[in-house]
Amino acid sequence: MHTSPHPQPYRRTIFAALMEVVKIDLIVVPAGFVIATVFWIIGLGSQLPYSVIPEWAFALWSTVSGLSVSTLGFDFSLAPSLVALGLWFLVATGAGRVVGGTAADSPTESDDDPGGWWALMGTALGTFVVVYAGPLLVLAILVGQVAVTPLGFLRLFLFLVTAVVWAFIRVRGIGDIPGLSMFSDWTWNVATGLVRRLLWSAAALSAIVLIVGVVIRWGDVVDTAQVYSSPVAAGIGLLVVQVLFAPSILYSALSWIAGTGVSIGEAETSSAFRSTAVPVPDVHVLQLLDGDYPAWTAAAPALLALLGLLCVILGRDRAREVAAQSWTGLGIAIGILFVTFEMLALFASGAMGPLGLSGFGPSALTSALAVTGWISVGMAGGLLLIRLSGLHNADSEFDDDDEDDEEEAFFAEDEPESIADDIVTDDEPR
Repeated sequence: MHTSPHPQPYRRTIFAALMEVVKIDLIVVPAGFVIATVFWIIGLGSQLPYSVIPEWAFALWSTVSGLSVSTLGFDFSLAPSLVALGLWFLVATGAGRVVGGTAADSPTESDDDPGGWWALMGTALGTFVVVYAGPLLVLAILVGQVAVTPLGFLRLFLFLVTAVVWAFIRVRGIGDIPGLSMFSDWTWNVATGLVRRLLWSAAALSAIVLIVGVVIRWGDVVDTAQVYSSPVAAGIGLLVVQVLFAPSILYSALSWIAGTGVSIGEAETSSAFRSTAVPVPDVHVLQLLDGDYPAWTAAAPALLALLGLLCVILGRDRAREVAAQSWTGLGIAIGILFVTFEMLALFASGAMGPLGLSGFGPSALTSALAVTGWISVGMAGGLLLIRLSGLHNADSEFDDDDEDDEEEAFFAEDEPESIADDIVTDDEPR
């Protein structure tokens, strides 16, 4: 007779998930109130009421999590992506502890109840997500003046789902996931290692492109701070703001290179193929989007293909690993890369005030496809070069040599030792 699972593990699981969310809230909510208080002090000259502090605190938490906020007559849905990334890692770390604790309570599946392990894990992660998102949505709508938009809820949903999935795979691996259990851990590790190299290389490429743009348009960048009453203070403040949006800025640079560009005020798009003359706010990196570009910028997408090529072929050991996993490992890497870029695209676009920032950022629908596509072309070319160079064949030869050495050692161990060597010494005649 089938019996229901004992409720004790479920109670422990729910309590553990609840405590992890409480830990996150004890960090996020006070930090939001501190930042809101600082902004209230800065805006004290306009005699803002005290009630604006909790409103701004929960509005900031909502925006960082992906929701859209409407306050002071403007829509704010462009999250400070560096803060959002930090919160994402905080949530993923908490979810990882939930996964580890739940797996310890139920380390293996039972023959009597094969779904018991997944039921317990689903309860843990589901409780974690609901307990985090529930109070956030209630407080954000009632206090934080959150605007109910499908895009905002989609971003919050993907924010939590990707954090939970990343935490589960990091703690348990892919063997427990039915759809991914067909891949070996080595294949997964090679693919994720390739993705890490690609992401760091893409960030470096974006920074180089931005630096080149600043050098070419140094005069416009310098003039940006001159419109403020205190250029030095404005320069420092704008630098801090741009650092807070650094991931979005770097991804926007990738979208500009790929040709999908960056929208400015939902009217014009600036890309390597197309310039625009739409007025932009007085921010350094935004000045790079206005005006004409040299003709050679049309070749910018080749940089993304070159990036994918170099990440695959550089490093003899890494190239061998990629070649050993062939197109399967490359396909997994491309899939992970696309999901990462799509999340960056969603959080890099939105509104943050009037004029050019009323609808700013790369297209969430096309930019991730274009950037991933250009890099994938280079990755495929790199794998073909490795195959044509014969590196994977050389690796196979080395493996055959290792097998021959192992066989010789095995047969050498099986050979009987000579008994005469133990009986006859060097002093005795043979």
